[in-house]
Amino acid sequence: MRRFLILLAVAAAVVVGTTLVVYRVHGPPADLVWTAGPEVATLDPGRMTALQDGRVAAALFEGLTVWDPHAACVRPGVAERWDVSPDKLTYTFYLRPDAKWSDGRPVTAGDFEYSWRRVLDPATAAEYAYMLYPIRGAKAYYEAAVKAAGDGSVGGAKAGGGGAIDGIRVESPHKLVVTLEQPCAYFLDLAAFSTYLPVRRDAIEAHGERWTLPPNLISNGPYRLDQWEFRSRMIWERNPHYWDAAHVPLGRIELRVFPDENTALLAYETGSVDLTTVVPALAILPLLDDQKAGRRNDVRHVVNLGTYFYRFNCKDPVMADVRVRRALARAVDRRAIIERAARGGQEPAGTLVPPGLPGYESPPGVTGDLAEARRLLAEAGHPGGRGLGELAILVNKGAGHVPVAEMIQQQWRDNLGLSVRIEQVEWKVMLDMIQHLQYQVARAGWYGDYVDPNTFLDMFVTDGGNNQTGWSNPRYDALIAEAARQTDPALRMKTFRQAEAILMDELPILPLYVYTVTMLVRPGLEGVEPDLMNRIDFSRLRWNKAATRR
Repeated sequence: MRRFLILLAVAAAVVVGTTLVVYRVHGPPADLVWTAGPEVATLDPGRMTALQDGRVAAALFEGLTVWDPHAACVRPGVAERWDVSPDKLTYTFYLRPDAKWSDGRPVTAGDFEYSWRRVLDPATAAEYAYMLYPIRGAKAYYEAAVKAAGDGSVGGAKAGGGGAIDGIRVESPHKLVVTLEQPCAYFLDLAAFSTYLPVRRDAIEAHGERWTLPPNLISNGPYRLDQWEFRSRMIWERNPHYWDAAHVPLGRIELRVFPDENTALLAYETGSVDLTTVVPALAILPLLDDQKAGRRNDVRHVVNLGTYFYRFNCKDPVMADVRVRRALARAVDRRAIIERAARGGQEPAGTLVPPGLPGYESPPGVTGDLAEARRLLAEAGHPGGRGLGELAILVNKGAGHVPVAEMIQQQWRDNLGLSVRIEQVEWKVMLDMIQHLQYQVARAGWYGDYVDPNTFLDMFVTDGGNNQTGWSNPRYDALIAEAARQTDPALRMKTFRQAEAILMDELPILPLYVYTVTMLVRPGLEGVEPDLMNRIDFSRLRWNKAATRR
């Protein structure tokens, strides 16, 4: 590892030498300096889709509930308690009287109602608006708003006023009643998700698109935004009006943005950064070796709630044959792909749902079996790959996807005699091609939005927005719908397992590996415990007084 870092330092010195000096002298020192890769895309919780944005949102904003990475479940947030009706349809949230925004104004139930209606306003362009659909009337509200916008009618559903959502009732400033379309076992998890976070109506109306910039941003979390130098750094200060401010140990946190993962690693190794959640792929295995050998105690490496997989276009004449899909899946050596291409210490995946979900066990997954793969391909009329033509794997440029595709290309060629090409396009182009089924095989990945099998399995219902395979199975759809209605936890998990068994039998997707995260944490920094959701609770981080920070 040391040799790797020496080479890294030489290569990066010209790029970062000046940068690190500027960081050291600009502004007052922070209690914690961390980095997580690229700049956040937005500080608007209603528009967030990226993990990095969600991490920042959890420090600046607080929902009715809060995800606790240590307990791997939610804890009370703005809502100090809640009641759930016997039929599991109505949630009554009691907000803390001392919950306040960063300007000292009370946080009210009306703030949540406004924020959720805003997400469901098409003008907000919230990609995760559907996350609110478990609430009664939310989907109908959104669809009515889309129709109103399309036909130019006036007075339709709108975030700023007019219209109401059937399932949201503000009974008092500190009492919010939410009624669901049907039981939703993970609703309290959703209440902690970025899309459900409250925002300030007056700040948005006063500043428009600039409401997320300092000093305009008003938030209600443990920290408030002090400075934001785009593509450079972001400074948070402890929010003095936060209801639990007395128990937030760190007063000032700095988030730095570096041009690449190598530079971020160098910043950590040279003591400029205390915590990095991004590590170059080439450095992960050496770091893990050093950890196992006892040479480092600052490495955190855990499995995430995320799966890397390939989609098959089931409308394509070749991929429409399930025998071909099964043959391709069984001709892949996942361990070789991880060790030679992905190189991040990932775990092989034979199913879509990652391990670790409480109460859930996936069915037996797809495994490598060359003899069976060749038999299936011959049964489909393509012995030795004859008659299939050239297959195409679609990937986006960068981020290590090409080496994985090259490994699969070689394995399908060597094991099945196939001719395979790799088509590299820009990220947005790939998304458009996948959405319109203009591919044969395409790389994909999915991180769970909440701790429940549904966050993975409901993607592949017929015509689901994230299905994008052309695959449809009525029995699968029925099982997912049945699981949504069930209130018995054991029966829900059994139903999900039956659904995933169908998915893994018909294989509109090819699971490859379960994502992992590798972090480096300065000795003495306590409270960083990576979990399935890959979250960090910054309000609980503290320095061990007996340890030396630098």
